[in-house]
Amino acid sequence: MIPGNKDNRDGILFSLPFLCIYTAFLIFPLLYGFYISFFNWNILSSAKFIGLGNYKTLLTDEKFYSSLWHTLQFVLITTPSLLLLGFIMALAVTSKSPLTRMMENAFFFPYIFSMTVVSTLWAWLMQKDFGLFNQTLIFFGQNPVSWLTNEQMAIWSVSLTTLWWTAGFNMVLFSAGIKQIPNEVFESAAIDGASYWQRTFHITIPLVSSTTVLCLILQIIASFNVFGQVYVMTGGGPHGTTRVLVQYIYESGFKYYKMGYSAAMSYVLFVIIMIVSVVQYLALGRKENV
Repeated sequence: MIPGNKDNRDGILFSLPFLCIYTAFLIFPLLYGFYISFFNWNILSSAKFIGLGNYKTLLTDEKFYSSLWHTLQFVLITTPSLLLLGFIMALAVTSKSPLTRMMENAFFFPYIFSMTVVSTLWAWLMQKDFGLFNQTLIFFGQNPVSWLTNEQMAIWSVSLTTLWWTAGFNMVLFSAGIKQIPNEVFESAAIDGASYWQRTFHITIPLVSSTTVLCLILQIIASFNVFGQVYVMTGGGPHGTTRVLVQYIYESGFKYYKMGYSAAMSYVLFVIIMIVSVVQYLALGRKENV
């Protein structure tokens, strides 16, 4: 018997339950979804093969383009904001302040709530007639704001909610990266007369660049897949100005029963996310290695 064969068999045997579940609930749906994207299927009748028909329909679908644009707006608003805020939080919790433990808990606390809880809470805070935000504005003599029903304000309101909810996750990643930097590096710079902000810009930021790339890619993927907070807070309104692509995919598949068309849009979104992520990784990774 060749040494190691038994260990390989044991490893495969113990992995089989996970591999079966992984295949049944991830690999098979992934492949089957791509398969039905070539069919016209409304669940109630038999599927009709139409080839690239669903993908051709995307090219003339105004709702698809508007939903994609709203998704891009959300990505452009939230991604830089969450990276910046997460980094600032990480600087705060890795400082020598006696309040670091309290700040770390306070910053990460919102992230433990579910999307539905956070979205419902902020929808109530932003309610026009009796929401806390508008009641505060009225108290100071200002006019109430239509946070969720104004076409210009709605996407910013959803973005603000997302910022409060998920910034703590980036804080954890950045703080882990900062803690990996040896204290001797900061102490040497301080002895040489470097100020706190000089140490931050010339030491901390360059040495956490790999963490920044990771946070950026994860944040872009999460922002492109936004759905829950939009659906709960605005339902895609007002007048479709916050309808994001995942919501349009959901409505096409489970409201209008265009399963093939919905699957086609899902794979177009997958390709977009993959291209953006790969480009970001290659571009930032190349800069890091220079």
